[in-house]
Amino acid sequence: MSCIFPPCPKCEEGYLVPFSFKTDVYEIWKCTHCAHKIEKR
Repeated sequence: MSCIFPPCPKCEEGYLVPFSFKTDVYEIWKCTHCAHKIEKR
C-alpha cells in the first residue's frame, strides 16, 4: 500500500504528515510511527 506522504527518513516505517502552525501551512512535519519531527525552516 502506498501513501501520498513521504516516508520518514529516521525510522523508515512511518510517514511524515504536515501540521499547520500559526499561519504557515505545512511548517512542521511529524512522523506517524516515531517521534521524529522536521521543520521546513
